[in-house]
Amino acid sequence: MGCLCLVTALFFLASDLPLGSTVPASAQVAATPSQDATGSAADPGAVTDRTLRCPRPADPHGLHFSCVGKPFVAIEETLTRDWAGYRTKLMGLGITWILSYTAQFMGNPSGGQNQGFTYAGTVETLMAWDIQKLLGVSGLSFNIGGSYSSGQDLSDKYIGDVFEVQSAFTGREKVNLQQMYLQQQFFDGALTIALGRLAPANTFATLPVLNNFINGGINAVPGSLGINDATFTPSPPGVEWGVQVMYDLVPAIQVATGIFNTNPNAASGKDSGANFALRQGNSGLLTIAQVSYLYNQAQGDSGLPGEYTIGGFYDSNDFTGLRLPAVNAGSNYNLYAMFQQMVYRDGGPASRKGLTVWGEVALSPKPRVSTMPYFFGGGLSCQGLIPSRLKDIASIGAIYGSFSGYIPQRSGETVIESNYRITITPWLSVTPDLQYVIKPGGSSAVGNAVVLGAQLAITF
Repeated sequence: MGCLCLVTALFFLASDLPLGSTVPASAQVAATPSQDATGSAADPGAVTDRTLRCPRPADPHGLHFSCVGKPFVAIEETLTRDWAGYRTKLMGLGITWILSYTAQFMGNPSGGQNQGFTYAGTVETLMAWDIQKLLGVSGLSFNIGGSYSSGQDLSDKYIGDVFEVQSAFTGREKVNLQQMYLQQQFFDGALTIALGRLAPANTFATLPVLNNFINGGINAVPGSLGINDATFTPSPPGVEWGVQVMYDLVPAIQVATGIFNTNPNAASGKDSGANFALRQGNSGLLTIAQVSYLYNQAQGDSGLPGEYTIGGFYDSNDFTGLRLPAVNAGSNYNLYAMFQQMVYRDGGPASRKGLTVWGEVALSPKPRVSTMPYFFGGGLSCQGLIPSRLKDIASIGAIYGSFSGYIPQRSGETVIESNYRITITPWLSVTPDLQYVIKPGGSSAVGNAVVLGAQLAITF
């Protein structure tokens, strides 16, 4: 493996901290040759644009909005392969169906409010239907998903921290109807418009590298955003009525905006996604705008890929004030900036091996409304850290969130996470994980918690 990746790894090993990595892999058409162990494509034409955002299009867990329906190599990337030919037949009708199971087993042998062990798991499914083959309308598709969640939350039950150590925990054991929307593309995919039941955080304020982590404050959006506004949520647990637009001004610059119904019951998954009422006690809209610079991600680019994003959202709902809970404190808004950049690559332009760094910051200028006005995070990743394990991913990251001054006896919470994803097959991985929670809930009265566990991920 490369010198820089090895030197960096030795530095962190000397500090008793393992290293991490991202997987900028490409979504592949079932008929195209697969990539070899180093990530180099057997056929240069197998590498498509936007590869950084869609490393695993066959897995609905943490799938970015723009990756829904992307083709993949079913024989290699799924346990069920071609379903005795039925997957191919469905794809011939324009239907791409994916399913995954994510289980996280976590315990805190020391620190927190009490010591304990919990399991949290989620089964997720998503069907993308290219309606063009049925109606002849170019670029039109219909997407629908669902999930089943089970288990308990270690953070709530034993630790008392706000950044949930298990991102697979969605709130309660139940079946949920998830995203369900019509999508229309124009100008050869440069413009995408989606309308229906959507999850804001599946499109906005997220980076591919964040899916390498297990803590919910890192994966899949900056943790303070959902804490300050519960309607800014990924799917699962919930979704809301909305419309969103993504447009490529030029191949490297993408702008996106969305307007969503601020429905806390739908966002939290309390209504199982089955209540389609536009208003359930809410009286405002969540408006989001974002600009992304997709560096070296267009087809033919040979440089190191990266993604740089700035954005923000405004919620016109009435929020309860933190200082005087009985007083209406008005609307709220949040701003964020984030990036990931591959800084070293071992191999050619299609290689996934190498070192990636990432960072993020989120601010809410209204501390009398927002529980966590300031949030910072950063980390790094390296794929192929061990020469004989070229597809494994090691990750390390840290986040810090500062509580509002209007919340008494609370300062800030810090989480340090280190893990190593062992890729057994393209459809099966096991990730041993270590987390250290400093001042859980922002209180020095609760002991710092050591969290040990593992994640099991299966793509069917």
